[in-house]
Formats: sequence, structure tokens, C-alpha cells
Amino acid sequence: MSEVNYKKAGTWYLVGNIFNKGIAFLTVPVFTRILVPADYGVVTTYNSWIAILAMIVGFALHMAIRAAFIDHEAEIEDFMSSMILFTWLWSIPLTAVVCLISYLLPLNISTSLILLCMFQGIATALVQDYTHYLMMRYRYKFRTLLMVLPNLISVLVSIVCILFVFKTEKYLGRIIPTALIHLAFGVLVTVLVLRRGKWKINFQYIKYALGISAPLILHGIALQILSQSDRTMITALADSAQTGIYGLIYNFSMIATVITTALEGVFVPWFTRKMKEAAYGEINRISKDYLHLMTYAMVALILVAPEVVKLMADKAYWEGIVIIPPVVLANFVIFGYTLFVNVEHYHKSTLFISINTLIAAAVNIGLNLLFIPKFGYVAAAYTTVASYVVSFTLHAIRSKHIVRDLYPFRMFLRPFAHVVAVSVLFYLTMDLWWVRWLVMVTYVGAMFFRERKRIVEFFPKLQK
Repeated sequence: MSEVNYKKAGTWYLVGNIFNKGIAFLTVPVFTRILVPADYGVVTTYNSWIAILAMIVGFALHMAIRAAFIDHEAEIEDFMSSMILFTWLWSIPLTAVVCLISYLLPLNISTSLILLCMFQGIATALVQDYTHYLMMRYRYKFRTLLMVLPNLISVLVSIVCILFVFKTEKYLGRIIPTALIHLAFGVLVTVLVLRRGKWKINFQYIKYALGISAPLILHGIALQILSQSDRTMITALADSAQTGIYGLIYNFSMIATVITTALEGVFVPWFTRKMKEAAYGEINRISKDYLHLMTYAMVALILVAPEVVKLMADKAYWEGIVIIPPVVLANFVIFGYTLFVNVEHYHKSTLFISINTLIAAAVNIGLNLLFIPKFGYVAAAYTTVASYVVSFTLHAIRSKHIVRDLYPFRMFLRPFAHVVAVSVLFYLTMDLWWVRWLVMVTYVGAMFFRERKRIVEFFPKLQK
């Protein structure tokens, strides 16, 4: 692929992700004012189930699609058709069984809500498969649009529904339009794939794909448990209002990952190619710059977050400001271990990926059961950090076992130390906004000046 296309891809992914996250961020003051914390908590819990269901019904096939571009690129259109048809043919009966169980058992959950949840999970899996296909094809414009449009449309329609249609159970005004719009995009993806491939399932492709992705189902579920179970457990062990506060702060902290998500669409194909060349030194150099860039973003976010939260959210949510540092730190650890997981994916070490993530998820659940009843959502923030540190350690050990020369541990020491130190400073100066903002400007300015040449060179290096 040409250098110009890499630049365009990076630019589109960055703009698209900023716009996508910007939609979620800019609508926070809208939803936190038209939804009480309890309704906001229900929506947050529902969304956590969508992520888990998408992994179950989709069998994590998006990871097999990445591998298929190495082993089956010539037949990739037929391969995609088999993946999409297989997802539909197995998930529809599963949906029927789940709805029947919910109807027969006294679960105190609306069967129609479960049906919406299932179909949105299916659609999410289908779109995820197709966006990975587009990523490997470098069709960055369409991929960016497919990432942005469902969220943009669902936000606009949801606001109208909450204000004018659902007067009592307002959370339905957010859930129902979002589910139906995502389902429409899932159908669109199905049509686009089947137009280019065959209308039949090749079971050799299914066998190949499941051999890679099936172990990752447990990884995906465990990963969603790590990232989403806090909300469900806060609702169960405390109340949905606390879930709403926790969910707001958690979503806010992920603003810094816009850069990571944007660059991943370019980084993963680049990383795959450099791994084929065994260019470990070059991977280490680029990843170090990548890590530093995220460190600056996380530090800045921690220091300015209280004022931004007060500006964007209703007063009922302000008490959650206290958990900003651990939630941001958790996202930073996620970014760090993703580097090691990329190595495991490349070498198809999917079973170990799942085992390591399941261990971390079990730690998270155990700590939540122990501390949430006593300390509520504050405990959930710190147990999440602890669980992700466990995950980071396990994936790092496995990655080093596969390729010893990649990602020396010392590369992570200074960045992690910076984020921890700034977290301590945050609590010492919570009520001194001018001190935090002054430190933020000074720190980020000094770091960018010190490494200005490396940062400027970072993007051209990704294009080589």
C-alpha cells in the first residue's frame, strides 16, 4: 500500500474516532439531564450486556478474519459470506431459546427487552466482522462511516424519543431506537457481504475460523466481564443510580483512547507486516513512542477531568469525580496489555489469551463481591485497576515466552510511574483547579518539547 494511503487512513481513523467519541461526550450533558441516574444506570447495564452478547453470538470471528487475510486472501469474499451466514443461522435459534427461557422463568426482565438486546448483539457482531474486513482492505473511508453513523443516528433519534415518546420509562427511549438502528446496519452489512460472495456456508472456512476464534470467545467474554461487569454488579449489590454515576465517569475517561483506537486501524496491519519481517527493534521503537503519546493524554485527562465533568454533567453525578484517577489508570493498563495481546494474536496463541483474561476476570468478580457491598462504586474503580494489572502481567509473561525481544518491561516503568504520580497529585489538589491545570500545561508542554522530534517522526514511521 502506498504511503499516501497510510496517511489518509490514519487521518480518517483519527477524525472518525474523535467524531464518534465526540458524539458520546457532547451528548453526556443531554442524557444526564433528561435521564435520572437510575435510568442512566439501566442503559449502562444494558450496554454492558450488548458487548457480551456480541462476543457470544459472533464467536469472535473478527479475529479469524484478520488471520484469513494471511491464509485465505484470494477467497476472502467467500470467506466473509460464510462468516456472516454462519452468524445469522446459529444466532436466530439461540435468540428464540433465550426469549423462551426468559418468558418461562420469573426473571423480572421484559422479554421484549431481551429480544432487542439479542438482536443488537447480533448486529454488533456483524458490523464488527465487516469493519475488520474493511481495516485489512484499507477501506478507511467506509470503515470510518460505518463506525460513526450508527451511533450518530441512534443518539439523535434517542433524544427525540426520550423527550416526546417515553414519558415514564425514559430509558426505553435510549434503548429501543439504538437497538433498531444497529439492527438495520447489521442487515446492511449482510447484504453488502453476500453481494460479493457466495450464498452458502463453506464449512472448511468455518472450521478454520472457529479454530482461531473459538478460544477467543472466552477471552472476549472475560474481557467484557472485566470492563462491563462492574456496572452489573453495582446495580445488583448497590443500586442503579450508583451504576449511572460510575458509567458516566468510566465513559468520560475513555476519551483519551480516541487516539489509540484511531491508530489501531493502521497499527495492526503495520505490526503484522513487521512481525513477518521479524523487525522487533523497529516495533519496540514505534511502540515506545505510542506508549508515551498515550501517557501524555492520560495525564492531561486526569488533571482537567473534574472541571470538564462539572461542565458536562448534572450535579447529581459530581460525586463520581473521586474515581477519575483509578478509572483512567485502568484504561491506560488496557492499552499497555493490548501490545502484548497483539503478539499472542499473531502467533495464534488464542487459548492462552483466553486463560489469562479469564483469570483476571475471576479476580475482578471476586474483588467486586468482597468490596462493592461495603464501598459501592468507588470500590469497583479500584478493583478494576487491580484486575487489569493482573491481566497485563499474565499477557506480558506469555508474550515474552513467545518472543523475548519484544516490549522490554522497562519501557513501561516511567509511563506508569507518571500516571500514578499524577493520580496522587489529583487527590492532593482536588479543590485547587488552578494548580492541576497549571501542572497539566507545564507537564504536557515539557514532554512534547522534549520529545518533539520523536512525536513528529512517529506517524511517518508507521507508513514505512
